[in-house]
Amino acid sequence: MSSTQELKRLKVKTGVVQRIVKDLNVTKAEIEAQVAKVEKMKAEQADIYDIKKQEEVLAECTSSRPQDEERLAKALDDLTRTVDEVRDSPEFDDLKETEEFKGAAALVGAK
Repeated sequence: MSSTQELKRLKVKTGVVQRIVKDLNVTKAEIEAQVAKVEKMKAEQADIYDIKKQEEVLAECTSSRPQDEERLAKALDDLTRTVDEVRDSPEFDDLKETEEFKGAAALVGAK
């Protein structure tokens, strides 16, 4: 595989990991906001039906979290393998000094 192709793979895989992390952060914020909303409604003794509906919304938010975390683990494993391949191959010595490689290596914690 050429350096250009490998660089493209590295960029794509890095982007996937970054996107999943961003999605997880957004989901976390949504869950926190929904928990606060439900607690506030309970404190204000809102209608039980409204509280149950908001709890359903909260359950929806939390139900996708495990799948997202699993996707992140798989994407990180994939990116780690790619970073290791580039690092270990003399064929890709030119890539090791690129910002893309350094960013990917930092993302997976590789040095």
